[in-house]
Amino acid sequence: MKISIDDIKNSKNQSLKIDFANEVSDLDTLGPVEAELIFSAYGAYINVKGTIVANVKLVCDRCLKDFVQKIDVDVDETYKLGRLDSAVNGHSGQEIELKDGDFVTELDGDDEIDVEDLIYQSVTLNIPNPCVCDINCIGDPEIEKYIKKEISDPRLEVFKNLKINKLEEGK
Repeated sequence: MKISIDDIKNSKNQSLKIDFANEVSDLDTLGPVEAELIFSAYGAYINVKGTIVANVKLVCDRCLKDFVQKIDVDVDETYKLGRLDSAVNGHSGQEIELKDGDFVTELDGDDEIDVEDLIYQSVTLNIPNPCVCDINCIGDPEIEKYIKKEISDPRLEVFKNLKINKLEEGK
């Protein structure tokens, strides 16, 4: 689903509300992804605010079992119509500190915003790391045999008791 920039600009108060309840390609979910998004035009910028709710199918990092996690995302994205050009802002080639409002997506001549891509990115970036099916999951004992145990080299034991004297400067 794509939203035309002209539709946003020509709507009442230059604001367009979209209710989305559909599958998103490349996102493995249980049921449709639901989103309520408000697209607002502000001069050369389009701001998108709203919420996204998805029940995403994941694999536990500890026990490798499938589970479903509800992902609830608050969206606040800004798109720049045209290109972002740091030379225009007087920062040609200089390092600058990015602040909260400096994270924008460049549309570079595109006349549409891809809602599915926005939803996919928002949900994917909010998947927890590590993915764990349950806070008390201890993992599969069969996996333990593949995890490398720390083995110390007996020849290096001598370095555990090594004491280093600090030399004074000038000597």
